[in-house]
Amino acid sequence: PGRRTLDLGCGEGRVSRDLKAMGHRVVGVDVSATMLKAAREADPSIDTCVADAARLAFADGSFDCVVAFMSLQDVDQMAAAIEEAARVLETGGRLCLAIVHPLNSAGRFRGDEPDSPFTVEGSYLNSSFYEDNVVRGGLEMTFVSAHRPLSAYTEALADSGLLIERLREPPVPEHAMTTPPNSRWGRVPLFLHLRALKP
Repeated sequence: PGRRTLDLGCGEGRVSRDLKAMGHRVVGVDVSATMLKAAREADPSIDTCVADAARLAFADGSFDCVVAFMSLQDVDQMAAAIEEAARVLETGGRLCLAIVHPLNSAGRFRGDEPDSPFTVEGSYLNSSFYEDNVVRGGLEMTFVSAHRPLSAYTEALADSGLLIERLREPPVPEHAMTTPPNSRWGRVPLFLHLRALKP
C-alpha cells in the first residue's frame, strides 16, 4: 500500500475490496454503472466512478499504483488505457496488470483429456476477438474479449514510458487441477502477470 491506488476496470469491486483489506486507499473505475452499483453495495466506503479507461478524469500523478486485474483484454482501446494509467501515475509509481495469457486466448485444447493437444488455428500474431460461454447456477453468460499478442501489451507499456520490472506466468494451483478438463492447464499458461514502473 502506498498513497493511493486506482483499480482500473474494477467491475463489482472484488479486487478493490481485497486491496482495501491489505491497506490500500482505493479508487475503483469502470465503464459499467451497473457493476459500480454492485461495488458500492458491497463496500460503500470505497470510492468509485464511471470512467472509460482510455479517458480518465484524474490529474497527472494522482496515484502511486494502478491495478488492472483481468480488465485490459476487455478494453477496446487498450494502448490508450495503458497511456492513461501511465499519465495518472506519479514518478516511481507502478502499474500492475493481470490478463488472460495471449497464448491461451489464441488457441484451444481439442479435448478434455489431460494430454489433449493445444492448437492455434488462426494467428497468434494478429489481434482478434473470442467468446467464452459460461453456465453457473443456471445462468448463462457470454463474455467477449480481445486476443492480442504479448507484444501489443509490451509495446503499449514502452510507448507510455513504463519499464517492465517483472513478468510472470503463474501455474494453476494443484488443487484447481483435480478434474481432467482442468488438469490440461498444467501444460499451458492460463494467465500473465506484469508489473511496470514509471521512472
